[in-house]
Parts: sequence; C-alpha cells; structure tokens
Amino acid sequence: MRKRKLRTKIIRSHTADIGCKTRRPIFDRPLIHRHMKLLRIAGFVAGLVAVLQNVSGQSFVNLDFEHPTIVTSSPSGYGFNSGLARIAGWTTYGSIVLFENGGDPTLVWLNSEALDSAAVDLESTNYFRPAIQGRYSVYLQGGTLAYQYAYHTTNGASIGQTGQIPLNAQSLTYWGGALQVSFDGQPLPFNAISNALNYTIWGVDISAFAGQTGQLLFSAPGLTWSMLDNIQFSSIPIPEPNTLSLISICVLFLCWRRKRPNSRIGCKAA
Repeated sequence: MRKRKLRTKIIRSHTADIGCKTRRPIFDRPLIHRHMKLLRIAGFVAGLVAVLQNVSGQSFVNLDFEHPTIVTSSPSGYGFNSGLARIAGWTTYGSIVLFENGGDPTLVWLNSEALDSAAVDLESTNYFRPAIQGRYSVYLQGGTLAYQYAYHTTNGASIGQTGQIPLNAQSLTYWGGALQVSFDGQPLPFNAISNALNYTIWGVDISAFAGQTGQLLFSAPGLTWSMLDNIQFSSIPIPEPNTLSLISICVLFLCWRRKRPNSRIGCKAA
C-alpha cells in the first residue's frame, strides 16, 4: 500500500507541473534560434544584392560606340552631316576638340578630322572613312610633327572609360589598328588575331585583371592614326601567338595540298 501511494503522489506531482507549465508562455528556444538564423541569412543576402548592384553599375558601357548623343549637326555637302557628339561612357584626352570647346572632355568631332592636330573623331558609315562595324567607329589621331612642335607634346590622343572587368573575363579584343592600350595604368600587350580588309582584330589575355575596377585607355601616340571599334570582353582565352602561327601554317598547307595537281592523273598502268 505504501508503494502504491508513493507512486500516486509522484504521478500527481508531474501532472501538477505540467498544468503549471501550460499556464506560462511557451518559449521554444530552438525555434527562436532558427528564426534568428533566417534573419541573419536574409540580411546577408540583401547586403550581397546591394553590393552586386553597385558592381554592375560600374561595368563598362557602350563598347561599340553605337549610342552617341549628337550635339550639333549640319550638312557637309558631301553626303553626310558634320558637327559635335558625345560618346556615352567615354572621356577623351589630348584632343584638339578640348581646346576648341572649353575643355569639355566628353566632346568629339562628328564626321570630321584634324589636318595635323591630335584629335578624337566619331565617324559614321557614310563618311569618307566609314565605320568598320555598326553605325559608328572612333578614329584616333596622334598628330603630326608640326603639332608636336607647336604644342610640345608627343602624347597624341586617347579615349578611356572607368569600369569593372567582368569576373569571368579571360580575354579582351577590339577591331581597328595598332593602339597603345592600358588598364589602370598597366600596359596591355595586344597581339593580332586576324586581319580583315580595312582593320585588324586584336586580342590580349585580361584574366589577371578580372573583377578589378580601373580605367581602360586606348591611345594613338604622336605620328599614328587608327580606327577603334567593337571592344569585347570574353570568357574564352586568346590563343598564344605561337599557336596562331601554327594554325596559319596548317591552313596554308591544307590549301596548298588541295590546289596541288594529282601527279597520278594521266599515268598509264604498267
């Protein structure tokens, strides 16, 4: 009898405790920790999205020069209009246009060029020297000896833009002539990839600068002139110069083999 009474008291005490617990607020600590963890993750994701939006806002724009703003334009009498334009995202350096228009580095000539000065020009498809791709191309003039003597400079003209190189970028290419190209002040050694009728495709390994922000600058030093268009970043690496030479030799050999007459044709069987 004593054991049964003792067991009954123990059961009653447990039920009494349970009853007391039901009257108090329930705080599930594991559930609270899970909610706090979710809140922290949500805050991290929100911050990451903000950073990514900020980075995307710094990316390069208008790399094909197809979105200019025409400031002034008038008929030239030669089938095209000439004037002034602004190329979205780009800034010029050393151009005679700066001195003629209050030092505004965003202005370039439209369908016009300097006789001996360093200049940055925007040329359309119906100009004497037509655009090499799309509606517009940039023409960089480094200036003549007379310009160098007059202004005591051999720097020529440049056009540049500050932005972030894509994270997956392996190579950078452009169409035009031989130019001095740099990123964040570091020279980029471009190699000729292929040649077209009136321009060359140039490429360089840009993987060492992937994800970095800096100024991409294209320059025509004194006594040089060059077109520029179709600047592109790519996730595909540029072949090494030796590889390109080997490919060219193989293509030439295959063409020679196809054109070579078959010495067996016309031979009589013994």
